[in-house]
Amino acid sequence: MIIITIILIVVMGLLTMGAISTIVQQAMTQQLEEQGLTYSRMAADNVANPLLDGNILNVQRTIENLLQTGSGISYVYVIDNDGKVAAHTFSGGFPSNLTNINVLEPSQVTSTMLLNVQSQGLIRDVGVRILEGLNAEIHIGFSHNSIMQWIYNVRKLMLSLTLYGVLLGSVAALVLSTLITKPLKKLAAHALRLGKGDLEEDILIRGKDEIVELAHCLNRMRKDLFSGMQKLRQSEESNRTLLEAISAAGEGIAVFQDNGSHKYVMKFVNEQYENLTGYTKDELLEMEVNKIVRTESREQVEEVWNRYHQGLKLPKQIEISINRKDGSKLYVEASYCNITYEGNQAIICINRDITEKKKTSLEIIRKNRELAALNELSKAISGQMNLKEMLNEALYTILQVIGKQAGWIFVYNERENETEIELMCHIGIEQEEASAQTMQFQECGHFSRSNSSSVQLHSSLGTACPIKQLNLPDGTKALNHVYVPLTYKGRVLGVLNIIGSDTEFFTKEDLNLLNPIGMQLGVAIENAELWVELNKKEMLRKQLLNKVITAQEEERKRISRELHDESSQSIAALGVGLKTAIEIMSIDKKYALTILEELKNNTSMILKELHHIIYDLRPSLIDDLGLLPAIRWYVESRLGFTGIEPHVSFIGNPIRLPDEIEITIFRIVQESITNAIKYSHAENVYLGLEFEHNALVVYIEDDGVGFSVEGTLNQNDGKGSFGLLGMRERAELIGGEINIQSVANMGTRISLKLNLPDLEEESYEENQNLLGR
Repeated sequence: MIIITIILIVVMGLLTMGAISTIVQQAMTQQLEEQGLTYSRMAADNVANPLLDGNILNVQRTIENLLQTGSGISYVYVIDNDGKVAAHTFSGGFPSNLTNINVLEPSQVTSTMLLNVQSQGLIRDVGVRILEGLNAEIHIGFSHNSIMQWIYNVRKLMLSLTLYGVLLGSVAALVLSTLITKPLKKLAAHALRLGKGDLEEDILIRGKDEIVELAHCLNRMRKDLFSGMQKLRQSEESNRTLLEAISAAGEGIAVFQDNGSHKYVMKFVNEQYENLTGYTKDELLEMEVNKIVRTESREQVEEVWNRYHQGLKLPKQIEISINRKDGSKLYVEASYCNITYEGNQAIICINRDITEKKKTSLEIIRKNRELAALNELSKAISGQMNLKEMLNEALYTILQVIGKQAGWIFVYNERENETEIELMCHIGIEQEEASAQTMQFQECGHFSRSNSSSVQLHSSLGTACPIKQLNLPDGTKALNHVYVPLTYKGRVLGVLNIIGSDTEFFTKEDLNLLNPIGMQLGVAIENAELWVELNKKEMLRKQLLNKVITAQEEERKRISRELHDESSQSIAALGVGLKTAIEIMSIDKKYALTILEELKNNTSMILKELHHIIYDLRPSLIDDLGLLPAIRWYVESRLGFTGIEPHVSFIGNPIRLPDEIEITIFRIVQESITNAIKYSHAENVYLGLEFEHNALVVYIEDDGVGFSVEGTLNQNDGKGSFGLLGMRERAELIGGEINIQSVANMGTRISLKLNLPDLEEESYEENQNLLGR
C-alpha cells in the first residue's frame, strides 16, 4: 500500500507538473507569438512608407520607439529590398550572422524562429515582409526568458511538492491514504481547469495536511499565472500605445470588427482618422464601413473582408475613396492587418490621405496624353512642306489618337480681298461628301460662327443636319460633330471637323486636347504658306541677281569695246607721232633718239596693259571659242611672266554652258589665279575642269604657303575676305558649291561643284588644239 501510494503520489505529481508546465508553456508561447506577429505587422506598416521614400532616419526612430514602448522586445532590425540592414537597435553593433537566420522565402509573408542567444537566452525572432512583392523585411526579437522562468518555477515547485508528498506519503500512507485520494482528485481536476485557462477560482480544501499545502501552492501558482495573464493584457494596452505612436506619424487608424451579422463596424479610431473623415469619434464608433466607403470602392473593401473570413492573406495596400461628412470625396491609401482587439479578432486599417497626390497623378496622365498626342502630330507634320500632304498626315494621326473614324480639313484662302474655301483632305467619308459638307458648313446654324476661334461640340445632330445622314466606315451613323478652328495669332486659317458615332463620344479630355492641336496645325499652315512665299521670293532674288550679272557683263563688254576701239588706237598714234619726231630732231640727236625710243617702248607697254585690262573685263575668247580656251589662255598668259608654272587639264566630254554659268566660272578662276599670284608664293598652279554626267567640277590648286581659311573669312574688317566671299556668292547664284581647303606650307585647293541640267552637248572639235595642249 505504501509503495502504491508513493507511486501514485509520484505519478500524479509528475503528471500534474508536466501538464501544467506544458499548458503554461503553450499558452504563454502562443500569446507571445500572437503578440509578436501583431507588433511586427503594425511595425511593418509603420516603416513601409519611410523605407520606400529612403527616409532611414524615420525608420530608425520608429523601431527605437517600438523597442522602448513594447513589452519583452529584445531587438528590432529592418532589411531593405537589396537584402542589406537598413536600421537596427543593437547598441554594440549588428551581429553579422543574424541576417542568415530566419530568412523569409519569396512565398512567405511571416516567419518565426526560436533562437538561443548567449547573452540574452532564448529569443523568438518574428520576421514580417514589409510590402508584398518586395524583399524588405522587419524582424523583432521577443525574449522567452520570462516564460522559461515561469516554467522553471512551476516545475521546481511541482518537483518540490512531489518530493514532499512522497516523503509524507511514505510516513502516513496507511493512515492518510483515504484522505489523500479525494483531495488529489480535486487537485487533478483543478489542474485540468488551470490547463484550460480557468484561473479565476482558488482550490478550497479544508485542513492542515500536506494536500492542503499542495492546494495552497497550486493557488499561488494560479495567482502567478493570473498575474502573467494580466501582464499579457497590459501588453495589449501597450498595443494601443503603439497605435497612438503610429497616429503621431499623421496617419488615420481605424479598427473594424464583425458585429455578428456580417456588418463590419468601427471599434476604434484615432484623432487623425476623425480629421480625415470629418466625423467625430462618437459618430464613427459602431458605424458600418459601407456608410463611409464610396460605391466605386466597396467591392475592394468587400474583398478584404472575404479574405479575412477565408483566412487568406489580406492586401497590404489598396487605394480606395471615402465620403467625408461634408460629402466631399477623399482618396486614401489603406493598409490592412489582422489583430486581436479586446479579446476578439479584428482588422486594423491604416489610412493615408493621397487626395492631392491622386489629383496630381490624374493631371499628369492628362498632360502626358496631351503631350504624346502633340508629339505624334509633330512627327506626322515635321519635314512636310506640301500643305495637303501635311494636313492629311495630321488628320490621320489625330483620328488615331482620339479614336474616331472620320473627319476632314478645309482652309481659308485670301485672294483679291475675297475668302475662298478649299478642301485639303478627308478620311472616312467620300470626297464629294466632304466637299458638300465644307460648303454647307458655312451656313450651318448649329454653330455660333463658322470662323469662331474656340472648339465647339454639337452632340445631338438633328435630322435636318446633313452630317446626320453620313455613314461612317464601320456602318454606324454620325451622331456628334466637333468644330476645331486652326488658328494662328487670332486668325482662323482653317477648320478641322471630326465626326463621332453612337459608339464614339467626345470626352472632356478630347476637347481639351483638340484645342492645342488646332493651334499647332494653324502654325503649321502658316509656316507652309510662308515657305511657299519664301520660295517665290528666292526665285525672284535669283532672277534679279541673274539680271544684275547680265547687265554687269554687258557693261563690261561695252567698256572693253571702247578701250579697244578708242584708247588703244590713240596710244598707237602717239607711238607713230613720236617716231616721226625722232626723225626730224636736229639737236642732240643721240640723246633725243634715246628718249624717244624709251617713249616708244613705254607706249608699247601701255598698249599691252590695256589689252590685259580688256581681256580681264571681258575675254573675247569666251564669246568666240567658249569657256575652256578662254580659261587656258587666261591662266597661261597671267602666269607666264610670274615664274609660276601653269598646269591646265580638261577631263570628260566638254559641253557649252549657258552664258551666265560660263562667265561665273571664268570669274571664279580669275579671282583664284589673282590670289595665287599675290599671296601663295607657289611654284606650280594646277587647274582642271572635270565634266561628269550632269555635273561639272572645277578646281584650282597650288603648292604655295597656304592660309587660314576660317581666320580670313572671319576678319572683322573684311579685308582679304571679299574675294573669297565673292566666289561663294557667284557659285550660289548658279546653284553651285564652293569648297576652300588650305594647309600651312602645303598649298591651297579651291573646288567648285556644279550640278548641270540635261544640256545639249556642243563639240569643241574646232578647238582640239587647245584641249590637247
